[in-house]
Amino acid sequence: MHIHKSRFLLRGEVWFDHEPDQTPVDWIVYRQRSRPVRGAKWTFYHTIVVDLRQSAEVLLHQLSNHTASKIRRARDRDRIVCEGFRLVSREMLDCFEETYKRFAAFKALPPLDRPFLDQLARDGSLEISVAKNPVGKALVYHTYYHDSNRSCLLHSVSLYQTLSDSAARNAMGRANRYLIWYGILRHQEQGLKFFDLGGWYPGNTNQELLDINRFKEGFGGKIVRECNCEQILSLKGRVVLTIAAWLERAKGLSARWRRDQRLPKPESPALDARAPSPKSPAEFEAPALREPELSR
Repeated sequence: MHIHKSRFLLRGEVWFDHEPDQTPVDWIVYRQRSRPVRGAKWTFYHTIVVDLRQSAEVLLHQLSNHTASKIRRARDRDRIVCEGFRLVSREMLDCFEETYKRFAAFKALPPLDRPFLDQLARDGSLEISVAKNPVGKALVYHTYYHDSNRSCLLHSVSLYQTLSDSAARNAMGRANRYLIWYGILRHQEQGLKFFDLGGWYPGNTNQELLDINRFKEGFGGKIVRECNCEQILSLKGRVVLTIAAWLERAKGLSARWRRDQRLPKPESPALDARAPSPKSPAEFEAPALREPELSR
């Protein structure tokens, strides 16, 4: 069990179907479990998992023609070099974080949860891989959670959106595919049984996420539905987490109010028009469990 200490609480974190140890904590987050934990709050989580118990030839055959072509071009024509590190130093994380900051600013993403990654690195459960061009410039970063059986992609970060040249953007996209393929083969060589592509969007309305689904599906694998669970174990944990949920709801209401104030007002509203009343805090669902940021 991984232990994360915040200002007020001690949180345990358990991945996949492992069981928590006896360390006293205020709450436990179970990530990607095959079944819900009894008595815990839980939500479904979908992802794509590649079975690494197959031969490399079979894994290659399962790639889509488009994905395989991009990987070959990145390797043979672009001469991309991939590197992976199981022992993650602070300096490596600093380099990754600097790239993530620029990526997050462009995509309007939340800040990197650096304490989360620092703890995984201390526990020996974090891996960083990087794809570089022939002169050694880093193009794409991936971070993974891993245990002895399974790895899970946490972040995929590049700055292709900042490039004005379409050829350069395409080259970075090829490097991203090659780095995933490198990770699949690397983790297979390490004896892992499953490679998790880090999420799959089950909806049908968000075109950006649907495009990401197609990108991931190009590597083969199987779509699975798992459970993220949250179990509060102490009174302090229940009080602090309830207050935090209230604050999140209030923040959401405040953001909605500011947005509504910026909307143009109708010139002559009907006399009997009624604006819908805002929901009371009790009507809002509690925030979902925070997933490790899957940056795209």
